[in-house]
Amino acid sequence: MSVPFDQGQEPLIATNEEALVAREAAAKLKPFADAKADLNVRVVERADIVVPLPARALRLITDVLTAMAERQPVSLVPYTAELTTQQVAEFLNVSRPYVVGLIDKDEIPHRMVGTHRRVLMSDLIAYKKKSDAKRRAAIGKLVAEAQKLGLP
Repeated sequence: MSVPFDQGQEPLIATNEEALVAREAAAKLKPFADAKADLNVRVVERADIVVPLPARALRLITDVLTAMAERQPVSLVPYTAELTTQQVAEFLNVSRPYVVGLIDKDEIPHRMVGTHRRVLMSDLIAYKKKSDAKRRAAIGKLVAEAQKLGLP
């Protein structure tokens, strides 16, 4: 995720050297992540340390390494994080006033902190899924109508 969420840390942007290491690591781990396989990682410097990685964690690690390899900013945001309207707008790639409108229409749940609105990441993800489903349904209707009319 490239949106900088003010949750105590700035997004990670890899240096050129880190990007090279991340690219190599991602390439080696990707086949295991694609296979959805659990993995045990042995620490070379301490052969007695073996770290088990569940398949879903391995997918997340591989995604982070891939983003680092491409020098994209990376942030891990807890599902329970509270976001500002500006952060919500950046996540949805819309304007802040548009987000405020969605909140005022009760399309996105929120809570007030003084005079400021806060949105849970979990509520934002639920809104995005619902919005994406509506968009796909509308596109499906347009495609069906175009096919019925014989349009290319």
